[in-house]
Amino acid sequence: MGFFSKFAKKEQQPSSSDKAPAGTTSGDDDEKKERKAEKLASKQPGKQAAASREEIDYVQSTWQQIFPMSGPNKLSSEDLDAKKTAVGVLLFREIFSLAPGALALFSFKDVEDVYESPMLKAHGKAVVGAVDAAVHLLDDVSKLVPILEELGQFHNKKNIVGAHYDVVGQAVVNVIGSALNGLSEAQTNAWVKVYSTIKSVMLAAGK
Repeated sequence: MGFFSKFAKKEQQPSSSDKAPAGTTSGDDDEKKERKAEKLASKQPGKQAAASREEIDYVQSTWQQIFPMSGPNKLSSEDLDAKKTAVGVLLFREIFSLAPGALALFSFKDVEDVYESPMLKAHGKAVVGAVDAAVHLLDDVSKLVPILEELGQFHNKKNIVGAHYDVVGQAVVNVIGSALNGLSEAQTNAWVKVYSTIKSVMLAAGK
């Protein structure tokens, strides 16, 4: 199970912590959890500041252009699955272009035509689907941070280090830029900042 793959399954499970305790409103509880999560994120290595509303909008709007979930261009479930698979393959192509040695980390490393491998396609689809979930959870850091901490602990056991995260992050930005025929400086900076925050939280949790 590779980067972000576990995230999708975890995110889909409702948490009992979502319920407001007796004597409080759900809105008050959510606000308290969000403040706590933002405080936790701000303490991560590098003191990466939380993304602004504008930066989150940049990330979510560019992702929406690739995977439209509303409006006249909304993808059907079948088309969405197919596109996640296709983008997942592109993502792995970019990862292995940036770091050819990374292929050795995966179970499909010995497959002759690796980009046609059902294992790679399934893995790529899972990764992209999980990134999709993460992008949407940027609006709820009280849920996102604990999930990232669990992921960081999981990947630490797999000996995933900062350099691995950096390659994946660069590949994600490159693939998004290619899909949209380029990103503006503000859009690129927003993706880098959001990904850097995710990386910081995960690395800190894995220590």
